[in-house]
Amino acid sequence: MASNNTLLTTLPTAFLLVFGGTLAACGGESGSLGENTSSTEAAVTVTGGGSGQADLVGTHSIRIAQRVTTVGSIATNALSLESGSVANGDANINNTTTSQVRISGATLNGNVQIAGAAPSAANGELVNGGKITGTVTSGSATQSTLPTHAVTPGTTGITVNSGAPAVTKAAGNYASVQVNGSTLTLTGGSFNISSLTLNSGAKLVFDTTLGPIDVSSLGTISLNGGSVSVVGTGAVTLYSNSSASSAVVINAGVGTVPASITAPNGGVIIGSRNTVVGKVGGKDVAFDPDSNQHL
Repeated sequence: MASNNTLLTTLPTAFLLVFGGTLAACGGESGSLGENTSSTEAAVTVTGGGSGQADLVGTHSIRIAQRVTTVGSIATNALSLESGSVANGDANINNTTTSQVRISGATLNGNVQIAGAAPSAANGELVNGGKITGTVTSGSATQSTLPTHAVTPGTTGITVNSGAPAVTKAAGNYASVQVNGSTLTLTGGSFNISSLTLNSGAKLVFDTTLGPIDVSSLGTISLNGGSVSVVGTGAVTLYSNSSASSAVVINAGVGTVPASITAPNGGVIIGSRNTVVGKVGGKDVAFDPDSNQHL
């Protein structure tokens, strides 16, 4: 990385354009990621690597499992890249003695600015042919942070069950939103809700023809199945204020999720065979095998 100056990410309104437990390794990869207990989570900026925005942020940790591809700069403390994964972008790693860096059979295509010593095979950080293709600058990095904002949901929920007519809702404040079947369409604007659940066989459509859509949840966002799509060219952002390790979860096989995702207080889990089209940020972020992220 060319400089160790704090790099600021410009974030859009309502959700501030993305962003916002230790995650055990899986799939044959050993070890786990430690957390940096000194991280600052309430600031209003995001620090990252490279000359632009941080596109993938884990204020404590990021785990990228086997055969995952990500695109864009990374900012985190603990970083694990597992076999066959490729991270395309610069990285800002504010690691400490409690924050591991491990690149095992994986490639980081970019420059690295790291607080500790340069990763090496001797220290068990570059193993099984793991490599960094860019320049590594050791002894200097900045702590990534994610902005938070209050979420005040409404008192009336939205439930769409299988076999029911399709439902369209305008921007506003709602209680829990549960899509069990049929189709729920949300139109342009800001939604403040208590939680969001999408189940198998259901469709969630973001109609951005009237403008971008910001969904802010006081609780969790769980995409358990079904499909997610966008009409129009506007941006979609999903924000969770939950402190749960599963604040935002996209279960295996949902498919393409065209939205930026942030959970500044909790965890973001991208299940296998999913592709997130947008930025991703959380306290801890995990990409399961064969998932992807691009912009």
